[in-house]
Order: sequence, then structure tokens, then C-alpha cells
Amino acid sequence: MTEHPHSLKHPLNILVAGIYWSGSGAVVDYLKGHPDCHVPRGEFTDFKRSGRIGSILEAGSASRAKWLARAMWLETALGKLPAARLKQSKGKDQGKLPLKEQVKHNRLKLEHLDRYRKHLSEGGSPSDSRIWNQWLQAVGMEYAGDKQSIVWNQPIWVGKHETTWPAVFSPFKLIVVHRDPIDQFAEVVRQGKIGKRKSDPAFDDGEKDDIAYVLKGIAAKMESLMALQGQLTESHMLAVSFETFVKSHKAEAQRICDFLGFPEAQLPSAPFDPAYSIRNIGIGDTDLIRGMLKGYQPLVDRLYDLRAQFDNAQ
Repeated sequence: MTEHPHSLKHPLNILVAGIYWSGSGAVVDYLKGHPDCHVPRGEFTDFKRSGRIGSILEAGSASRAKWLARAMWLETALGKLPAARLKQSKGKDQGKLPLKEQVKHNRLKLEHLDRYRKHLSEGGSPSDSRIWNQWLQAVGMEYAGDKQSIVWNQPIWVGKHETTWPAVFSPFKLIVVHRDPIDQFAEVVRQGKIGKRKSDPAFDDGEKDDIAYVLKGIAAKMESLMALQGQLTESHMLAVSFETFVKSHKAEAQRICDFLGFPEAQLPSAPFDPAYSIRNIGIGDTDLIRGMLKGYQPLVDRLYDLRAQFDNAQ
């Protein structure tokens, strides 16, 4: 293990976010194999989903914040915690479960919900993020052990809660992964997501055309990513091209580790294999995908233009 200043207090929060099937899972898999990182299973949704921490902190009034906090408390106390206890009683290995299915995670959440609700009852501001920052620090200390960092998979939506999440996740480093737009669309098709609506606010439910819905949503995410790049410093945000990460893996892995502040390394059991991931480059070069995108060329061109603008701005 290497020594870092932030390790004296609590682990660094590494946030890995994608632009909807853009290949961020490859970076998460790489970090799973890094000796300085602890990576909980599954996506982390406690902050970004509607009605969760981000919504509570951005509630328009104290009464709304109290209602949302109470609803989250009830969901946790009466639903998630009993379900987690049941799994524990059946001998399920807690360490192999997503955080939301673990007893100690739900207990920590309830503890800080109690503190936040008391804060509100005493006239505190709904937007005061200190208790939730302390919660993330407590979760990190509980789970990371002697690791230097804890990796949160998809903890935020690019384009949402951007005046709120940095304070909650501090200290943080954000890695955002982007990808060739046609391959990205092909991945959405391969995952069976065409025709399905997302809770991500970048996607417009008023758009009835399923293909345009995906393409316009990705464009909105790219626009938000460029705005976020202007908001955060280079020391806090790193953009990673999926293709570069796979094709020039060693150099790109070193760039990621330089950004995070620890040496490039992988454990013998590391799950990431660039030779496997490279197969996902060029998956949009098929008659099926070309046929689906016929008639949508202006939207496709817009995506390539946005990616070029983003690359040039880095």
C-alpha cells in the first residue's frame, strides 16, 4: 500500500460515471483489480435516484425535505433493513452483496437519516450537506478497510444535482467515460434497452420516437459533460475515452492512476482484460445498426460533433 494524505482521515471517493452504456464498467473493473481501491458491488443509487439524498438536499422547502427524509427512512427501516437481515440470517455473505442489501449499510443510512431529520426539526437548512458528507465518510471508513479509496459505480447523473453532489462526496475524484456514438447506440440495442424509458433526467419522456429518445438523451449527456468540465478543476475530473482505455491500456491506466494519486498496479486476481474489452470496439458496424440509424443522420452527426468538441477542449 502507498501512503496518501487523505488516508489519514478517510478514503478518497472515486466516482465513475458513464454517458449511458459508454463503457464505464471497464474502468470499474480495472479499479477492482487495483490494490488501493475497494469497489462495492453494483451501482450506488442512494444519492442520485428521485426521492433520495440529492432530491432531499434540493427540496424546495423544509416541509418537502422532511417528507422526503421520512419516506426514505420508512423505506429503509421497514423495507431494506428487514430484507437485509433476512439474507444475513440465511447465511448470505454480506461482503458479496450490493451495499443496499447489507445490514450495516442500511443501519448507517438510518443513523444519518435520524441525524438529518433532527437537524430539520431544529430549523436547519434542507440544503446543508454536512451530515450526508459525514455519512459517505462513515461508509468509506466502514468498507474500505486499509484501502486508500472507495469506488462508487454510477453514483451521480451527469447533468443533475451538480451544485449539490460535490460537497456530499468530498473528497472526490470523478472519472467520466465516453465512447464512439454508433458503438454506444449499438450497446444500447445489445442490452435490450431500446423502447425502455430511463429515470435519468437527461432523457426526455416527451420524445415518442425510441431511437431519437436514445440519441437525443446521449447528446444531452454530452452537453452536460462539457458544462461539468467547466465547473470542475482538472484535479477533480478526468474524462476517459473507452477506445483509448482499451487500445492503449497501459498508458491510459497510468494516466488514471496519476490523476487518482497512486501508482499503477493490478492484483493477480484483477478482472479487467483489455483483450476482451477490445471486442466491443466497432460493434456498431453492422447492417442492423446502420438500418436502425438510417434517417437519423443529423442526430448521429450531432453526437460526433459534440464528442469532437469535448476532445478538443481537454
